[in-house]
Amino acid sequence: MEPTAAQLATIAMCLSPPPQVRLSLAPYEAAPGALDGAWWPYSRNLVDELPLLMEAMDGAGSYTRVTLGIELWPDVPHQVLVGKNLVTVGWFVSGHEQNEILLCSYRKGFRTLLVIPPETEADAAAWLMSTPAPVDGSTTATELLDLATTRSTAPEAGAG
Repeated sequence: MEPTAAQLATIAMCLSPPPQVRLSLAPYEAAPGALDGAWWPYSRNLVDELPLLMEAMDGAGSYTRVTLGIELWPDVPHQVLVGKNLVTVGWFVSGHEQNEILLCSYRKGFRTLLVIPPETEADAAAWLMSTPAPVDGSTTATELLDLATTRSTAPEAGAG
């Protein structure tokens, strides 16, 4: 019996490697409250995205908890399976920076990443991934995203 189109699609999905995580880490340790890097997920599905991020950060098991802005994620589970380990997911609501994710490790301390929304234009996201955030925390994640958007929509000098 020939496999159906749906079965072939499922087989192809199982055989294809997971997407490469879009992550940029600062080469320094940021001051408390500052950004340690940037993460550009492919979607707003934490169950799919979080394992990729955790594996890229330092393999499964090192980070045991994440806290993130709930406004960016339509469905926030209490735990996500990463490898053979469960990562506890917490969230903050208004009054806290929504475009950040805080990764917590008993061994490595905390890492705070700018979350670049999945729908961000590629050139703006590339700029955010390659632009070091101020180590003193003087620019918030939202301010950096606004700056990247302004840069990508501004007319080029000399155009006209």
